[in-house]
Amino acid sequence: MAKLLLKYEGVTLSSYKLEGERVSIGRLAGNDIQLDDPAISGQHACIIMEPSAYLESIRDIYIEDLGSTNGTRVNEEKIERVRLKHGDIVQIGKHMFLFDSEQVEDMEQTAIYIPDK
Repeated sequence: MAKLLLKYEGVTLSSYKLEGERVSIGRLAGNDIQLDDPAISGQHACIIMEPSAYLESIRDIYIEDLGSTNGTRVNEEKIERVRLKHGDIVQIGKHMFLFDSEQVEDMEQTAIYIPDK
């Protein structure tokens, strides 16, 4: 199961499993991941899990900024919505998360041909 690892100076402080179809992130109570930081909006971002269009047992995982004041960054770039890849660094306020897909070890190296339409 994929997860976000809250990191500080290389040490994992917390681990958040990404379960269900949507995980909300923000400052207010009621978010799945609640972060106490004034730089984080009440409803800051969400993680969305969708079935892969190409691989039956795989989920594509996206992070979407919900119009937050200070934005959401993935690998130092401000995003609106982006598909997460194993090892991506997500920054929300001063919090840094490492995305762990947990799918890398299970998959063999395979080339997939997707024809142009």
